[in-house]
Amino acid sequence: MALFRRKRGEDPADEDRDASTPAPQGVGPWDESDAPHRDDLLDCGALRIPVLDAATLQFTVDRTRDLVLGAVYILGDSALQLQVFAAPKSRGIWADVRADMISSIASQGGSSREGHGDYGTEIRAQMPIEGHRSINPVRYVGIDGSRWLLRATLTGKAAVDDDASRALLHLVLDDTVVVRGNAAFPPRDILPLSIPKAGPVKEERPALELPKRGPEISEVR
Repeated sequence: MALFRRKRGEDPADEDRDASTPAPQGVGPWDESDAPHRDDLLDCGALRIPVLDAATLQFTVDRTRDLVLGAVYILGDSALQLQVFAAPKSRGIWADVRADMISSIASQGGSSREGHGDYGTEIRAQMPIEGHRSINPVRYVGIDGSRWLLRATLTGKAAVDDDASRALLHLVLDDTVVVRGNAAFPPRDILPLSIPKAGPVKEERPALELPKRGPEISEVR
């Protein structure tokens, strides 16, 4: 069965290829159908994620919609938020989503450029902070899978330091499993996450600021 993960350094969506391009063994994130068996991952609904001894794991929650928006790792001066969205089976959507996000960032008074990392094409943005004249550097990484798009949002040191970004992404993403399930969701809708019942997690605002007005995928159709 095909591994629904991108080869490092490639972006199948940019090349208008099918999202099911095989990836090398041992490289995450994984689709549930091809993931190695692991008993030590946290079950967070649409994601199974690793526990990092040196990191704090928190969850961002929209209480008005009773919705868990993402899982957030805090490691040193860096933060990494994971979110997963529905996508068509036929092809990846990260290229289209990137274009919409870049437009959304500009409309909010921010700036951005594309860069290349181990997981493909990234957005490296400068987001305005509401009520302040300062800016918040943010790095967005997108990975297409089988009917899903995993987005990693990096803030703090990892948003501006390539080595810090690479290290944190590999620590988390290479062991992450996406559980898409068979439920129907419109493309770009966020897939439901849940806070695990056990494990070293917190349900609160991350210590490092994530972009409050960042371009949510479901809002840039």
